[in-house]
Parts: sequence; structure tokens; C-alpha cells
Amino acid sequence: MNILLAGGSGFIGTRLVEALLGRGDQVTVITRDPAGEQSRRRPGLAYRGWLPSLDGYDAVVNLSGANLFGQRWDAAFKAQIRDSRIDTTRRLVNAIRAARVPPKVFVNGSAIGIYGDRGDEPLPETAAPGDDFLARVCLAWETEALKCPVRTVLLRTGVVLGPGGGALQQMLPPFRFGLGGPIGFGGQHFSWIHIDDEVGLILHALDDDGLSGPLNAVAPGVVTNKQFTKALGRVLRRPTLFPVPTPALRLMLGEVAGLLTASQRCVPAVAEGRGYVFRHPEIEGALREILSPAGNGADAGGQAA
Repeated sequence: MNILLAGGSGFIGTRLVEALLGRGDQVTVITRDPAGEQSRRRPGLAYRGWLPSLDGYDAVVNLSGANLFGQRWDAAFKAQIRDSRIDTTRRLVNAIRAARVPPKVFVNGSAIGIYGDRGDEPLPETAAPGDDFLARVCLAWETEALKCPVRTVLLRTGVVLGPGGGALQQMLPPFRFGLGGPIGFGGQHFSWIHIDDEVGLILHALDDDGLSGPLNAVAPGVVTNKQFTKALGRVLRRPTLFPVPTPALRLMLGEVAGLLTASQRCVPAVAEGRGYVFRHPEIEGALREILSPAGNGADAGGQAA
């Protein structure tokens, strides 16, 4: 398969490239500096400037978007969050429409943020969207993607956990020093996914001709924030006695703190219904794999169990 990838240099994108090359696909990564990427070229991997013709590609994957934790959410950064997702998607859809021989599938990134803060309500892909800032961004993002004239998968990603990056690397330092604890009251549902399964679901979306529409990229073993905290403490062999009060978190982070206190009990109904088998369905096993020497997650200081 010949695949065009936008957002190929991020935490998910770099691992997706490795998986695609590993199974023999050809990958072209869109970059602002294709000449500067020449040293990273390998057999099957190419870099192109924005935006190449889409003739000859079998699939397009879009993982672009500004890091939500990049800075405090003022008006300018909110506009960047929105534009980096919606405008990029619009341009890719227009390029697919303009292709003489369009790709067969478009996998477009989205997020479980589309559901908003929903307490204990189970959230399969058929659940209605929320109405906060991020939910509205995700809805507009998906609306643009659904204008695509080919099979389109909307990848609603939860918190991605893996070695060497992502949310877990930001969480680890206080836990390593025995200063970790639940956020707020800890009862909010925490929908997560191991990086292996995030990549696995993207490959599944590319290959399964019967799969289209929303796809919750979350593990079946959803936990509360308190359960996640306890599991991480057990894996690291550290106490988890220091909760982070919600007001203090909001004071430190501003509006983005809502992403850490919201409750989203997402269900991977479509993935399981289409036969995807999760490699890491439960949180403690996933954390042990990530933080083991074999998972390369034991390099951030301290001892991984």
C-alpha cells in the first residue's frame, strides 16, 4: 500500500511509520522541510512538501494538530488548536477530491474530546457529542473529514500511553519521587490506549474495507483516574498519597486542566465489532510493558517493576 501521512513526526506518527514500513508499505510523510529530512530517508520512506498531488496513493492518514498542552489556552492558541485540525483536514479533503485517481481510504485523526465531560455514561461511537470548546472543535473537524468522497474513518483517540513520549512521560516525574496521586476526587473515567493498539487500529482502519465513520481508539479496560493512579504506583513501587486538587490544577494550567478532570467512559464498540483484538486491554499490564526495560520505559529515572 502506498500511503501519504500528515503528522508523521509526532509521538503516534513516528511509530506508525515504523509499523507501515515493517509490513512493506510505502510511506510519504508531508513536511515543511523535505530537503532537511533527506538524512532520515530509508527504503520505502519519502518526504514531500505541502501538498503533493494525491494521484497514485492508496490511502491518506491525517494525524496533524497542535499539541493541546503546548501552552495555556488563550484566544490565539485556541484558534491555533482549531485551525491546525480543521484547515489541514479541509485541504487534504480538497486534494482527494481533485485527484484523478483518488486514494481508497482517508483515516482522519479526531479525539474522544468530542464527547465532552459525561460522568459515568458509557460512550460508544453512537453517543452524541458534547458542547465544550474541544467537543465543538472535534465536531467541526469530523464534519470536514466527512466531506471526503472516499471511505473515511474518524479516529477518536483517547490518552495514548507508550514509552518515550506522550502523556505518560509528563506524568512520570512526580510518581518516580513518590509524589503522585489522583487528580481531583479521582472518580472521573480515564479512557486510554497503548501506543501499540493506537497504531494497530490505524492499520486495521486502512485494511478493513467495511470500516468507516467514528472509531473509538481506546482500550476496553477503562479505569477511573484513581484506579490508573494506583496501577501506576504499583508498577513503579511508589506510594500514591498526594492528590492534586482541581482548583490548584486549574490555577496552574488554566482551561486545559479540564482535559484532566473530565470524565469520559469511552467504549471501543466499533473496533471490537470489526474483530480488532487489543494487545493491551488492561491498564496495569499495559503500564508494566511500557515501563519494563524491554519496553524502553525505564529510562526516565527510578526503577520499573
